Amino acid sequence: MDSTSRILLDRVQRSFPLVSEPFRALSEGLEIGEQEVRTLIGTLKEEKIIRQISAIFNTGALGYRSSLVAMAVPENELDRAAEVVNRYPGVSHNYLRPGNFNMWFTIAVPPGKEIGEVVAAISAEAGGWPARILPALKKYKLAVVLDVLEDGDSEITEEKAGLPPTESTSRFSPTAENIDIVKCIQEDLPLVPKPFALWAQKLGMSEAELLGTICDWTSNGTIRRFAAVLNHRQVGFRANGMVVWNCPEDRIDRQGDILASHPEVSHCYYRPAYPDWPFNLYAMIHGRSPEECETTAKKLAEAIGMDNFRILFSTREFKKVRLKLFWD
Repeated sequence: MDSTSRILLDRVQRSFPLVSEPFRALSEGLEIGEQEVRTLIGTLKEEKIIRQISAIFNTGALGYRSSLVAMAVPENELDRAAEVVNRYPGVSHNYLRPGNFNMWFTIAVPPGKEIGEVVAAISAEAGGWPARILPALKKYKLAVVLDVLEDGDSEITEEKAGLPPTESTSRFSPTAENIDIVKCIQEDLPLVPKPFALWAQKLGMSEAELLGTICDWTSNGTIRRFAAVLNHRQVGFRANGMVVWNCPEDRIDRQGDILASHPEVSHCYYRPAYPDWPFNLYAMIHGRSPEECETTAKKLAEAIGMDNFRILFSTREFKKVRLKLFWD
């Protein structure tokens, strides 16, 4: 990619302009016009570098409950189990990672449903394999912002370490209008000069009303951010590893804050431990190779003074989609 493409990617994944003509705003300082920006974004989507530009919601603020789940599946049953797990609409990510617990998926269940009951039903249908529910007891960092810039690209938009997790400060009202807005703005933003006006027209409201709602939901934490999500592999980050530690509970907040301060870490959580899975501190890292991830993991371990870590590399992708909220 050339410098213009890299700078544009940096902008759209960090903070997409919530204005009437966002692509015109993105063109400022790029020496290309609004039409060229839309064309370039379209090309980056065709090349599967940009997955989607949309609202990224705080599912908990909308009444959903979510968790990471680890399942122990025999190798010869993986495809069948993955088919069952992936069938549930609340499963957005599902990966194979080596180890006793080898199928790792994220799940969100709507209001009125219990995660334990849903996971038990999925596990039973998949073959009755052991599953461990690992919700985030505390979030120290949640921001997949890949550093795509190279030396000579003059673009600094936000702190390189990324964004801290934003918790909702107000309760989402599940009115028919609000649910329609969520279902609309979780989809890919249209590549037209005034995309929010097009969305507003479909929703039967004014552009100003829609933008005001999006800004309000972003400021109160209902929307974590409105931004692009990139395809890690297509921009060179071909390896990712989930680094886990068995951390003493009285040190976990301090260690989590230290890990979150490192730009190589995109996610950092405190999760429950089990007798057969004693790890409670998780840091997700991305690198251009497994070796780079291993170097990063050692650096993180040194920073928190704990070398009892394990790296779980993603070796197969069973499912990776944007979670659709309020599915029918």
